[in-house]
Amino acid sequence: MMDLSAYRDIFIEELNDQLERMDQSLLALELSPSVELVQTLFRAAHTIKGSASTMDFRELSDLTHEVEYALEWVREKKPEMTSELIDTLFRSLDAMKVLRDQYIRGEAYADFRAVVREIKDLIQTPAVVGQLKVPQLQPAESIVAQVAIVSGKQLLSIHVVLEQKCMMKAARYHILRQRIEDICGTVVATSLMESQPGAQNEDDHYGQFIIIVATSKDPQQLKAELSSDSDIHMLEIDPYLLESNEVAATSAPLELISETVQSKQSLPTVNTTGPDEKVKAAQPTVRVSVERLDHLMNLVGELLIDQTSLADLSGTGARKESSTLIRSISGVSDHMGRVIKELQEGVMKTRMLPIDQLFSRFPRLVRDLSQKLGKDLELVIQGGETELDRMIIEELSDPLIHLIRNSADHGIESAEVRAELGKPSKGRITLTSFHEENHVVIRYSDDGKGIDGEKIKASALGKGIISEEQAARLTTQEAVHLIFEPGFSTASSVSEVSGRGVGMDIVRSQIGRLNGIIDIDTEVGVGTTFTIHLPLTLAIIKGLLVKVSGRVLILPMYNVAEIVRISPEDIQMIQGQQAILNHGRIVPFHRLCDRLNYPRTDRKSKTIPLVIVRSVDKIAAYAVDEIIGNQEVVIKTLGTYLGAMNHLSGATILGNGKVALILDASYLVSL
Repeated sequence: MMDLSAYRDIFIEELNDQLERMDQSLLALELSPSVELVQTLFRAAHTIKGSASTMDFRELSDLTHEVEYALEWVREKKPEMTSELIDTLFRSLDAMKVLRDQYIRGEAYADFRAVVREIKDLIQTPAVVGQLKVPQLQPAESIVAQVAIVSGKQLLSIHVVLEQKCMMKAARYHILRQRIEDICGTVVATSLMESQPGAQNEDDHYGQFIIIVATSKDPQQLKAELSSDSDIHMLEIDPYLLESNEVAATSAPLELISETVQSKQSLPTVNTTGPDEKVKAAQPTVRVSVERLDHLMNLVGELLIDQTSLADLSGTGARKESSTLIRSISGVSDHMGRVIKELQEGVMKTRMLPIDQLFSRFPRLVRDLSQKLGKDLELVIQGGETELDRMIIEELSDPLIHLIRNSADHGIESAEVRAELGKPSKGRITLTSFHEENHVVIRYSDDGKGIDGEKIKASALGKGIISEEQAARLTTQEAVHLIFEPGFSTASSVSEVSGRGVGMDIVRSQIGRLNGIIDIDTEVGVGTTFTIHLPLTLAIIKGLLVKVSGRVLILPMYNVAEIVRISPEDIQMIQGQQAILNHGRIVPFHRLCDRLNYPRTDRKSKTIPLVIVRSVDKIAAYAVDEIIGNQEVVIKTLGTYLGAMNHLSGATILGNGKVALILDASYLVSL
């Protein structure tokens, strides 16, 4: 059998793309129904079904087949796009996503027969659905079914609807039943339409029927063989799964099944991975345009030319004058510097993705929250074309989800309250992104009730997060930032959406890990805006080189708010902690050598070099021995063998070949 593992990552990547396309198309279809959107959904479902079938992922293939059939019905019948229809399609899409996740993790697949029945009930006419039920197997039939399964056969449900004009439907039923038995081998059970009271024609009792068979035939091949009959109006062939009560009904004659199992070869199960044998998840990938790759290839070609030039200069250097040789080497070095700079920018661009790949996940979230909370919500997205490192984009998902859930649950008022306040009944959430100098700004805002700083302060005081002395010293604006403290919540009750006091803490920790900064601008009764500043990439940063106890350390320039010099007299004791005043704000003061457990060195200067570090919403001042300067550095990971190194985000190699450690700003400000 062909080994499909080599194509697994490609399959998952394509599956993610198609599921995302279906999600966006369904949202658009709900707002503005069109034939083009239905066709897009149908093509995506058809692609998923084909790919899943190729990868022998039958569970997803079978489920997607039902979704595809439903979309074909929508395309042909053009029904009204009711909320029931859209919700059913969304639930089907969610089931497909669950199967995808279970496939990636190597888990047992969930049972989605209820979703399949929901699709069938929705797209078939009440007359068809109400009069015909899938047969439930009797104990004797269950034994036959289980014996067939352990012998390597599969159970199929064949649903046949005869043409209305078909004469002698009863005779046609018996002919088709015999034909199906001849092709498949074993008929396990059958189900006919219920006779209607007062019906004049008993022949209509055979107008449609379901036959459960045990066969080794491929469903598509079987359908092709049966579809040639001109009296068949509709033919559906689906896998039939035994219900738990059908299996339980066979508990008495287990000897028969046991003997049959022993007489057959052992068959592989659907999923044999144990808890310690999880299937490896797909490797992260990035799609890069051929144009960008060609540009990188040209740059590499120029570097090869420079390498040849240096080799030539090395060979002929002895015959040249030193001044001429130096000029030649200098020219090649300058050109190499320009090419390397351009190569660096080109490689960084290959890691960049439009942030719309993240933003596009949120309209569905807002829609579901709107239904769950009974609020009319809309999401406005701007600047989706802004590019950001793919690793940062992935890490941003959770923080933004928490912001959206908090806004929807207790940030935006109900329609009744908004009407009383003279606001539009529809609450608005806005996501905007744009470049600003060498970083990306993401602005999240809502037009809800805003954040009351005094209420936040009182809640934090009641929960013991701050003391009364700290509360008295906090301004209203500073009190707003208490929402980021662990365990903080102003929700009066815990709901499925929010109120557990964990969301905003996650926002701060995630943004901190990305070397980001977050600001809050809020006005009671008007709304709240969160502004997040992020570096373009985490692979190459501009760092500030400082010397501490004879060691060179690096602080990300992105987190350096200010560099100042102070005299020892400027250090004050506030509540038993050293601090300085910076632009009227009290900033905690620390010596970096003490924090890192390095020995102190003798200070010769009368002033103290100070680096004011900022991360997310916190700030701290660190004294160092010397400010060396700033330069771009390539971050190298330290590996797991060093253990937990919370104060370090990595290391780099300096121009002199020595290793310098890169400090984690979020850790420093949290001390």
